[in-house]
Amino acid sequence: MRCGNCYVTCEALYHLLGGGAAGYTPRTVHHEGSVHWYLVKRTLAGFDYDHDGSSRQRWCDIILDPTAAQFKTPPPYHLGRGRGFLTKAPSKRARALMQQLVWQE
Repeated sequence: MRCGNCYVTCEALYHLLGGGAAGYTPRTVHHEGSVHWYLVKRTLAGFDYDHDGSSRQRWCDIILDPTAAQFKTPPPYHLGRGRGFLTKAPSKRARALMQQLVWQE
């Protein structure tokens, strides 16, 4: 797999999947000598109950990394930081990729 496509791939998927309104957050992590982009969706995994009967929400991060196969080792997602894309609307490259992913001839 070619390197250097994680930003535009994540940007396109972010918009196709509903973006921040759907719970997705773009993140980056330094891995194997470069900055890598991926998406995270935080979801409610359930509740933990204390001995006194009180409850706490338990959260789970779902990682969506469509270009992870380019690496020799798994990225250290736990070290990632939340980021924003350069534009609020899909960029020209992201729009072109979105059209390829969604429209069939």
